[in-house]
Amino acid sequence: MNLSNPITHLKGVGDTSARSLDRLGIRTLSDLIYHIPFRYDDFRVQKTIAELESQEVVTVCATVHSITKIQTRRNMTMIKAVLTDESGKIDAVWFNQQYLLMTLRKGTEKYFSGKVTEYQGKKTLNNPTIEDVSHENQLHSGRLVPIYSETEGISSRTLRTLVSRALESLDSIEDSLTENLRATYHLPPLEKSLQFLHFPENEGDIHIYRRRLAFEEVYTLLLAAQQKKQALQIMKVPHPLQFSAVQRKAFESVLPFTLSPSQLSALLDLSLDLLKPYPSNRLIQGEVGSGKTIVAAFALYCAAVNSVNSVLVAPTQILATQHFQSLHPIFEKLDIPVYCVTADQPLQNTEVPAIYIGTHALFSQSKTLNPAVVVIDEEHRFGVEQREAFWQKKKRPHLITMTATPIPRTVAQTILADKDVSFLEEIPERKKHITTKIVSETKRQDAYHWIEDQIEKERAGVFVVCPFIQQSENVELELIKSAEQEYQRMVHQFPHRTVALLHGKTPKDERGRVLQSMAKKEIDILVATPIIEVGIDIPHASIMIIEGAERFGLAQLHQLRGRIGRVGQKAYCLLVPTQGIDETKRLKIMQTNATGNELAEYDLKLRGTGDLLGTRQHGWDALRFASWFDHELIKECKEAVSQQPFGERKSS
Repeated sequence: MNLSNPITHLKGVGDTSARSLDRLGIRTLSDLIYHIPFRYDDFRVQKTIAELESQEVVTVCATVHSITKIQTRRNMTMIKAVLTDESGKIDAVWFNQQYLLMTLRKGTEKYFSGKVTEYQGKKTLNNPTIEDVSHENQLHSGRLVPIYSETEGISSRTLRTLVSRALESLDSIEDSLTENLRATYHLPPLEKSLQFLHFPENEGDIHIYRRRLAFEEVYTLLLAAQQKKQALQIMKVPHPLQFSAVQRKAFESVLPFTLSPSQLSALLDLSLDLLKPYPSNRLIQGEVGSGKTIVAAFALYCAAVNSVNSVLVAPTQILATQHFQSLHPIFEKLDIPVYCVTADQPLQNTEVPAIYIGTHALFSQSKTLNPAVVVIDEEHRFGVEQREAFWQKKKRPHLITMTATPIPRTVAQTILADKDVSFLEEIPERKKHITTKIVSETKRQDAYHWIEDQIEKERAGVFVVCPFIQQSENVELELIKSAEQEYQRMVHQFPHRTVALLHGKTPKDERGRVLQSMAKKEIDILVATPIIEVGIDIPHASIMIIEGAERFGLAQLHQLRGRIGRVGQKAYCLLVPTQGIDETKRLKIMQTNATGNELAEYDLKLRGTGDLLGTRQHGWDALRFASWFDHELIKECKEAVSQQPFGERKSS
């Protein structure tokens, strides 16, 4: 058998167990072999019964002298066995495992591995694992015993048996790293690494062989990224661009503010990109208010001065309109035509080279416009086919993507390594004055009285953000406030104020009307889901309440609060954890002036990549074996990729 075989080819796996294994993501023998243990029980110490001491974890080889079932006062079933060897006897107990009455026969000899505890004044083996003495290789006792992620119907014991059977059945496991590469970085062979990760002989094995898988994981990511970059470098752009220092200064001169050091650095990056004869692929990352759009606008300007088209694509009509309204006055001063293209404003004039700003409607115009530069805002909000629309087979435009999603450096160096990344670090002082406080349930009414006062005196606009649209039927989530629930509460709490509701199911036309009314101060309080985190610009909004704050990643909380205080006014973000849930320590980080990227790093350490945005991001969970904080490993892999000829790498 080989790794690509379906898991049902393995002895002992029928349709029922295959369905259970599927819940663990195990569909092939490869999936099974790479289902690595997350910890190990150390049952290596083997003693006689007389030598056993309380609280130690041991293995004993003993005979079942007797076995009985006892019903406890808490209505639990306890199985009690008396075990004996030549040195003495000891009790062993298991709870709610009645099948042992059938499988653990009197007079049979077994290995018993577990912790020695005191029960009713006597030393007792508590819930020990059991293994036949007749087994040639001990899998469940007398060794470092692997413990796996499990699911209903599939225990670690079952997985140990299946993995052992698979390792014996496989013809061979081809190594994807060359012998030279392994020797350079002191990496053991793949087959040996997998064998000893599942069934290690000592603790040192675990670190050595896990590092082997971690290295391959990061190396493969970086190698694929480098191959993508090299593939771009043999392509050509549809329109080679040229521009002068004088033209660049002309662009900077019409801006209503001075560019920050990070913006100037990103402008230099773009300048070098756009002069290349092959298409560039650059990501501009910066949190809300850092000035990403102006940097990207420079690339649009460069296309214009070369008399060719360029496009800026935004994920929503609201955001596309906002980009158009902010950039049109700048390009008007430079005598460059700009058009807004949305579902309501179709593409019309294409005779004169121009800048086109719009929604996904622009993707369908890729052949007509044939742009030299494409800027995509919040790229992850578009499908792969949409993003590829402007990238033809032979000639591709320069691609610039923008995101406000905070990205830890190690993520940028691995998963995003096929892109060049420019980070915008500074935030203008006028956008920093947001006070963040944690509000407990007992202080809720005090907060509402204060908000009423702020609306009355300051005409403050208020956002209330909830994780869900409707109340969850899940018992564990039923206490978390929903948008519909909070809308009703706000209407009752603020009877003299105008309250509106906005979420993903709100029709687009209605969504636009609600936001326009909010911008005109016709709505005092807007209750919404996290839909408002991107592309909502309400200048007078200065208060945000985030319900169920513990449900969000820190970076997402930071993005959400970036929606208030946008014109320099004093702003307040109130984080309200779900009643009974204490995440105060983590949420207190939000009360500091940490940047979005610092918060992303912190969340990455605590919660993993999947929570950077509060929702799972495709690709960002790519590391199964490596750590995002193993900077030395990432450095070694980058070095290996830069030096290793592609021809020397085998296919895995």
